[in-house]
Amino acid sequence: MLRRWRGAARRAGVGVALAVVVLATGGGIALASHRTVTRGEAHGVATAINLRHADLPSLKEESNPVSAQDRRLTAQLHACVGEAPPSEAFAAVSSPSFVGPAPSSVTMRSQTQIFPSASVVDHDLAAGRRPRALTCLAGYAESASRQAVPKDVTVTTHAAWLPTAVSGTDGVSGVRVTIVLHETQGTTTENLPVYIDAIGFAYGQAEVSLSVTSTSTVPSSSLESRIEALLVARATASIG
Repeated sequence: MLRRWRGAARRAGVGVALAVVVLATGGGIALASHRTVTRGEAHGVATAINLRHADLPSLKEESNPVSAQDRRLTAQLHACVGEAPPSEAFAAVSSPSFVGPAPSSVTMRSQTQIFPSASVVDHDLAAGRRPRALTCLAGYAESASRQAVPKDVTVTTHAAWLPTAVSGTDGVSGVRVTIVLHETQGTTTENLPVYIDAIGFAYGQAEVSLSVTSTSTVPSSSLESRIEALLVARATASIG
């Protein structure tokens, strides 16, 4: 039954791409000027901001490979929303995936992109305020999920704004995408919900993204708040 596909959305890499793009759905005014991050510094700064295993020691660390299909679908999502393409970034660094405590019950990961200027980040913030942003995000989640499950499992998706309250950033936003997997055997249909909270914030030239994927139950808001605050503190320490 559907228990076999509990990790489908996670394996499809849905959460990371949603979180990278969801920053565009936020809005905000820069709190202060930040130091300029050069191209040579960008990879190190992005790495310093991202999640690491010590942040979530009870979860299992897994690699986070990106396939050609992942890159293609992500590029389509950026184009749909109207963001700057990822190729414009000085650096785009993803953390490993952190999975547990039970197999596939929750998966957390982050990505930090450093762009040539804060104006590129401002452009992304403006692009996502368009009404089509949620449609783009839900459509992407459905396409990526369909790639990860058999043809006899159907998929429906829904995207909605997620209230966020993270201080110390230049703009923050969140979206919850709910993916429901449906499998019918005879007269019985089993439904398995997968929740993806995609949260992003801007800090100078940085776009920092967090994704939390949880099966059956909604993600923990207290855990998300703790991790968001940690990432903001690292951005502040790394960029100033």
